[in-house]
Amino acid sequence: MIDNPLPDQIMNQDDDLYISDQFNEHCIDKAKEIASEFNLLPEFIDDFSEYYIEICKESDEGYSLINDKSIIDEWFESIDSDYPSPYKDYEPGDIDLLNFS
Repeated sequence: MIDNPLPDQIMNQDDDLYISDQFNEHCIDKAKEIASEFNLLPEFIDDFSEYYIEICKESDEGYSLINDKSIIDEWFESIDSDYPSPYKDYEPGDIDLLNFS
């Protein structure tokens, strides 16, 4: 009788997909926690979550990165946005007001 490796391959692929989905879900949850903690505007949460997933994948530390405001700042600097700030409680200074008008 010939042993068919296909069922094992499919099971391994399913396992890998499940682990990947779990990792992404955890990263999204963590990104939303960070966004909430630092008052990120709601319209930026999905884009920030995608960015957070990518930096977690690239990091040796996975999703145990230090979670502070600098992660949002790095992400916001990397995108092209008309907003002066990604934060809800942002109050523009005089220079921001002159540059934004």
